[in-house]
Amino acid sequence: MYRNKSKDKIEPMPKKQFRKIEKAFKKNGGTFQYGELTDKYLESKNAEAITYNKNTILVRQNPGRASVFEELIHATQYKTNENTGTYESRLKCEVEAQKKLLRNAVVYKLTKSEIEQTKNALKAYEKELIEYYKNGGA
Repeated sequence: MYRNKSKDKIEPMPKKQFRKIEKAFKKNGGTFQYGELTDKYLESKNAEAITYNKNTILVRQNPGRASVFEELIHATQYKTNENTGTYESRLKCEVEAQKKLLRNAVVYKLTKSEIEQTKNALKAYEKELIEYYKNGGA
């Protein structure tokens, strides 16, 4: 589960805010991975960030707010077993994450660009889920 890299310039999350979030995530057993190697890996996946499981999130150096909050949502989805690893559960989790980002856009202080990217991602994931069901769930 990952957030696609946007062609638009994304405003980085303030470092102080990111460090506070990182500290809280670490306190709960989680790890943010970032650095040059992580940036190269994410670039190869055309991703801003990736959540591997409930405890591991990869983000670019100076990540945008939407990327950080989306991956935290996904980490929680892993913790609550909403994401069981199936294609269907991953799509449902993506849809729910995009909806939550949009509901909390003001609180998360998402930029107009991030909101537009999130709206587009929501439409794409919803369409993909509909197609999945049209094809008999396969």
